[in-house]
Amino acid sequence: MFNLFRKKEPSLKVIDKIWMTETAKFQSIADEWKKDNSIHFIFWFDDTLQRASDFLAAQNTAPHTFFTAREISNHSGSKIIFAEHNPLQQKEKDLFEKLNLEEVTVWSSLDEPLFKHFGGDKIVGMMKQLGMKESESVEHKMISKSIVSAQEKIADKVQFEQSARSQKEWLEKNLPV
Repeated sequence: MFNLFRKKEPSLKVIDKIWMTETAKFQSIADEWKKDNSIHFIFWFDDTLQRASDFLAAQNTAPHTFFTAREISNHSGSKIIFAEHNPLQQKEKDLFEKLNLEEVTVWSSLDEPLFKHFGGDKIVGMMKQLGMKESESVEHKMISKSIVSAQEKIADKVQFEQSARSQKEWLEKNLPV
């Protein structure tokens, strides 16, 4: 009657696509860029953006539209793909709301420091045993929920956030050992 005990559905839909390696993710970025060069790829960390830029430059791919999250203030209707997660879910939510997004796609790889922190290496082994190719991505609601859960665990441990150029540096600076 009043839906007091019903879980509220999130108003924002996050679609996670996960590759085994960063190289496979960057190749998918290059392939997607070739199909639609109006896509804006957004990175949370300068270091990841630089590696992606270097990867595309090595492939002689035309100039691309990469931004850091702090540079983007609106998306003027362009399709956006986030090329990594921020370790803090609240920072992601704040930017998604600021950009007025209803659906967000995030591309990640299991060899990123965030996933390594939560045993991504074990998942890679399992994916290989199942016969998956490095170029294939995995996408499922359960994965997205697991990422949110990992971000919540990180947020519980962070007392004062220090900025960083890379995901690895962020984890080193912000998580107690």
